[in-house]
Amino acid sequence: MATVDLHSAGNHSQSREHQRPWSERFDGSASLPRIRVSAWWTMLACSMVALGTSSYLAFTAFTSSPVAGCGGGSLFDCSHVLHSRWSKVGALPVSVPAILTHLSVISLLLFRPISVFWKRIRWGALGVVALTAGGAAIWFIGLQVFALGHLCPYCMVAHVAGIVLAGTFLYSRPAQAPPLRLLCSVAAVGLAAMITLQVATEPAPTFEVIDHSAQPAMFEAPGTVESPGTFEAPGVFEAPASGESAQGGEIEGLFAAPESVSTNREATEWLDQVASFDPSRLAMALIYPASLLTSEVAAEPDQTPKTAEILGGVRLATKDWPLIGKPDAEMVLVEMFDYTCPHCQRTHESLEAAQEHFGDRLAVIVLPVPLDGRCNPAIQSTNAMHREACDLAKLAVAVWIVDREKFAEFHSYMFESKPTLAQATSHASQLVDDAKLKSTMSSPTPTEYIQKHVQLYQRAGSGTIPKLLFPKTTTVGAVESSQAMIRLIEQHL
Repeated sequence: MATVDLHSAGNHSQSREHQRPWSERFDGSASLPRIRVSAWWTMLACSMVALGTSSYLAFTAFTSSPVAGCGGGSLFDCSHVLHSRWSKVGALPVSVPAILTHLSVISLLLFRPISVFWKRIRWGALGVVALTAGGAAIWFIGLQVFALGHLCPYCMVAHVAGIVLAGTFLYSRPAQAPPLRLLCSVAAVGLAAMITLQVATEPAPTFEVIDHSAQPAMFEAPGTVESPGTFEAPGVFEAPASGESAQGGEIEGLFAAPESVSTNREATEWLDQVASFDPSRLAMALIYPASLLTSEVAAEPDQTPKTAEILGGVRLATKDWPLIGKPDAEMVLVEMFDYTCPHCQRTHESLEAAQEHFGDRLAVIVLPVPLDGRCNPAIQSTNAMHREACDLAKLAVAVWIVDREKFAEFHSYMFESKPTLAQATSHASQLVDDAKLKSTMSSPTPTEYIQKHVQLYQRAGSGTIPKLLFPKTTTVGAVESSQAMIRLIEQHL
């Protein structure tokens, strides 16, 4: 009878053990309240979700792959967030420590303690990791909202999961866990170490410098070649007499503005000369002919246009292209950008800081290059955020043509306000003469300018913008630090 009773008791014990929830069996305690069973599953689910999203973000970071379904925009912009200085801890993407954190949570949840001592160790370690994950999530959400002004949906999923994980642990903290004050202190120390490392680490370069000095300037322009050194209208590429064909040949020379603008400029200069006619100077020249020769020699240097040399040989005259700064500035660089490009917006901020630093010594030729296939054949697929890029670029060129004094103000407005086409047009019509603006916009000139910008963009290798073009080098990618911008200018100009 005793044997049967023991056997029956054993069967009943095993039956009760199998009837207990799986999470309670892993905890090793039959006295856990029901809420802790739910909490166990909640924490496991949160860590699994965060582990999955963090693993995907780590994969995109190490392979430089685009993030699916997150092409960018005014608010949700994964590229902006994942390429900022806050996207790394030391040299590693933040997704890597996130993976380790949630792998630790999952391991601790599945760990079966064999004694009360190990239960305390288990729940203590789990509390520290969960609270650290929650604190880090709050830190990174704050950075996205207040420092970056953009959100990464994948990051937000992982962060919310971390906050729920920490909140669930606090709500159902087991009696076996160490004191909450101790857990919070240890978690705070770990979080502070991570933040300190991020703040103290020098931001990684977000741009690449391409050297053109070792390679000949090769120009491949679209269209037909009419004669050596020239290509299809609206403008001409004036090369030295010994230059080869513009179609794939080695060319160095002055890249001319569209002919329609050049003609208008020549007419304006002729009218200015007529208006400035001085009869006394003519009388003096008749009496003393040598004085006329002396004045012409003295004026000759002023007739030579200031140019910016780029791409190892191409020259752009500062008076012929949209310019921020003085045409006779000591240093001139060329910027290619798109008003709808977030990376260009951040580079604009750094460039403005550099212009304040250098003052009138620095001028920037600004060439809008829309990332829109409608006016830029180098773009194979147009993102929705760039759908008005062509028209915004043409509008900016039109403002420069109508009133060059107002162009710098409008250029800054376009980057700082990030307006729609309707908003930008309304602002432009208030800033410059509305009738002249409408007339210029209806003319082919803005379109011709954008076509010329695109041709230079293709010569520069197409691809990523913004591009900063110096005489022998080109930087590709966002320059987010004003100090980095100043160093680039000092090194390459």
